[in-house]
Amino acid sequence: MAGALVIASTGAMESLLCKLSSMLEKEYAKKKAVGKDLLFLRNELSSMNTAMHRYAMANEPDPQVKAWMKEVRELAYDIEDVVDAFVARNEQSDGATGIKLFIINNVRKLRELLPSCAVSQAIGELKNQVLEVNDRRKRYKLDASVSIAGCGYIDSRLPSFYSKIGALVGIDGPRDKIIELLMEDSPEEDGGLVNQLKMVSITGFGGLGKTTLAIQVYQKMKWRFDCAGFVFVSQMPDVKRILLDLLSELGASGNVWDNERQLIDKIREFLHDKRYLIVIDDIWSMSDWEILKCVLLENNSGSRIITTTRILDIATLCCSSFKGSSVYRIKPLSDTDSKRLFSKRIFHDENSCPSHLQELSELILRKCGGLPLAILHIASLLATKSNSKEEWELVLNSIGSALENSHTLQGLKRILLLSFYDLPPHLKTCLLYLSIYPEDWKISSKILIRKWISEGFIAEDRCKRLDQVAESYFNELINRSMILPVDISYDGGVQFFQVHDLVHSIIVSMSKEENFVTVIDGQRCSSLPEKIRRLSLHFNDFKDVVMPANMTNRNCIRSFNIFGITKQVPYFMDLQSLRVLDLGYCSLLENHHIECLGGMLQLRYLVLHSQFITELPNQIGNLKHLEMLDVTLCSILTLPETIVQLRKLACLNVSIITKLPDRIGSMQCLEELSHISSNSIRLVEDLKCLTKLRNLAIAVEDPVGPESHRLRYRGAVLSSLNELGRHNLRSLSLNYKGDESFILDPSMASCFSTRHLRKFTIERTLSRVPKWMSTFDNLMRLELYISRMEESDMNILKEIPTLLFLRLVFTGHAPHGRMVIDSHGFQSLQELYLLCFIPGMWPLFLPGAMQKLQKYHLTFKLHKVGCNGGVWDFGLQNLPSLQHISAIIVPFGAAGEDALDAEDAIRSATSIHPNQPSVEIFVQ
Repeated sequence: MAGALVIASTGAMESLLCKLSSMLEKEYAKKKAVGKDLLFLRNELSSMNTAMHRYAMANEPDPQVKAWMKEVRELAYDIEDVVDAFVARNEQSDGATGIKLFIINNVRKLRELLPSCAVSQAIGELKNQVLEVNDRRKRYKLDASVSIAGCGYIDSRLPSFYSKIGALVGIDGPRDKIIELLMEDSPEEDGGLVNQLKMVSITGFGGLGKTTLAIQVYQKMKWRFDCAGFVFVSQMPDVKRILLDLLSELGASGNVWDNERQLIDKIREFLHDKRYLIVIDDIWSMSDWEILKCVLLENNSGSRIITTTRILDIATLCCSSFKGSSVYRIKPLSDTDSKRLFSKRIFHDENSCPSHLQELSELILRKCGGLPLAILHIASLLATKSNSKEEWELVLNSIGSALENSHTLQGLKRILLLSFYDLPPHLKTCLLYLSIYPEDWKISSKILIRKWISEGFIAEDRCKRLDQVAESYFNELINRSMILPVDISYDGGVQFFQVHDLVHSIIVSMSKEENFVTVIDGQRCSSLPEKIRRLSLHFNDFKDVVMPANMTNRNCIRSFNIFGITKQVPYFMDLQSLRVLDLGYCSLLENHHIECLGGMLQLRYLVLHSQFITELPNQIGNLKHLEMLDVTLCSILTLPETIVQLRKLACLNVSIITKLPDRIGSMQCLEELSHISSNSIRLVEDLKCLTKLRNLAIAVEDPVGPESHRLRYRGAVLSSLNELGRHNLRSLSLNYKGDESFILDPSMASCFSTRHLRKFTIERTLSRVPKWMSTFDNLMRLELYISRMEESDMNILKEIPTLLFLRLVFTGHAPHGRMVIDSHGFQSLQELYLLCFIPGMWPLFLPGAMQKLQKYHLTFKLHKVGCNGGVWDFGLQNLPSLQHISAIIVPFGAAGEDALDAEDAIRSATSIHPNQPSVEIFVQ
């Protein structure tokens, strides 16, 4: 667990060091005693932080080292809590007005004494603890007990070289595909053509069988070449040893006293006139690839290279080195192949699993997630057990702990941990945070990024917003195959993802060991740490989980998350250090339950989703650090006036029925605001002050009163939208409840002639497409509700060159009773939603239409008389990039046979489509 040791410890320490440095630059350090102690703490803790980073590289660190690092981590948390509480009290008093300001001014002399008493005493005590902890490190000579990890280990990939082909499952298809990629366009033996060097880089999650696949390709192809070599790289490669191994594999010779440059020259000289095949397995860094690439001579002899890596960026870099190369993303085994491999290993036959173990085997395989390595290791463990349901249930329920304790599964754990150890500390912290989620949870990337920021995991960057930095962290975890995307949007962004069950088990175990997250789910409630730093309650349909009555030190809890519907309201008062409070699943919360919120001065992230909450406490304005407030599903009619005091609030999500204070313009940090509704001129005018606003969902309605008042209101709407568009507005959802002439007016064009706007929704039905939409030149997503659809309307939409996603809902008529989409326009569109509530109408794609369309979602009604001539033609064959189609067929007085005929037509068209797109069809 060496790599795990640095995660939480350095995460806590880095945050603390930044705060201490900030305090030294501010008024707090002007008090001589306080400033001196703050400087001491920062310098001493910085030295300890350096030592922890060095210990993290240790190979099996001494137990005393582990104990010391845990002690440092807890001390860092405690110091940060004291610092935050002190700063919060000062900020609260600094923002006081009225009577409160009068009182504070009259006790200012008393405050001057504070450094010499309470603060000095608290910091002095912490200083003594730091001295004691650091002296302990020196006294026990911990530095001397640390051995840096080396390369002397047995490579766990070696057995793959000697696997029998008959024992492998699901390898034939991927192997043949890679051979095809390598050999396509290769010269004929007597054609006299010169062939360039070509490469395939295999990439994917650890345990998917990249090495095994590369070996199978290598063994099937090597006879076609003059020479061939297969070398392993690993995380901490000995480059000289790799070069010597490659020379030996190729059949050349090298001397151990040669340096790297001499060995590279010898390999290049040997290969200069040969057609070679070289496999470089398990590349972890770009610098290693840049060195090894030097031996790959481009001699126009039709040579081929295969690389494997867990990191997508490295696979892409490898392939960018040579023209015509390909990245091959290896996939998990299918359910069928997983069962075959599982049964082969345990019962020595693909179809021999006893009937009483079938259901259990499926549950176990689900945890394996198609990883061949996981299937083999867990099957090996089961092979040592009896074939009783009790034994198998025990293995199923304890796979997480078995990874810790079973010798059989240690190899699997070691392989899975390699990717984890390779992460930089900040990514380890972010990944470890995923232990707050239950197993198999579908996680929103947007919500996770917000929580990372609120927890303080994201480093500031002068050139980027915090959410942009956090998104780069998230993308790096995907790039390194640590998390698995499950919902990818039209623009390539990952909206939802999951963590592989086995990886989840490992990070939960690490998180528990590091006291990073405490999970209470009804199974692991027996013992709790002395100080809980982050608490996650998991509820399910069978048993409600309660916060234990014996839980002490509530003031230490920084994060409180609940997952799963609960019928009870957990106790969450007295949480003075809380940063994140997510009560989105507590649907029975009432107003009196949240009266304590005003005292949580460290709160950054707050989610409340309960229809029984009708108001927020006025003390919500005390939460000076609050960055995220989501009360979308609450029944709040009016937000308190104090909400405008939340000057750091970046995201505010409310219900459409919720009224906001008019002075919202003072909330300068707002970046997301939804779903507000207002006919107040003051509020609409205040919107233009929110120059950082990037996402806005707003419902506007003409106010009651004279015509001049209505015109002034419309002018304020146009002016504010125009101003926001000139700054940062990227996404706008506009619901206008008045006459549509306001939306159709050409003056609206000035609001959207901006390079920033990427997403636009009009949430009201229009009689036609506004002509000013042709001015969009950077829009990527558009959603419209149209009552009539003429050819001229479709032509306006075709003129938006950057459109990637289009959702059209129309209830009127189309030209000639049918929507025909030809080859003009929509050349960038990748995803299309069409909801046609006009009986007997469905779109027809002509040749050349929507050449990049990948996802097509269609809802349409059938005539009671069926299709003209009984021929159903959707033109799906004319969509060359189609990958998925979903259809909802609504019979409108039509016979059931007509609906079945329509379904058959769609399935037949996709079955002969070259891409074999996936199909989902529902008949209502």
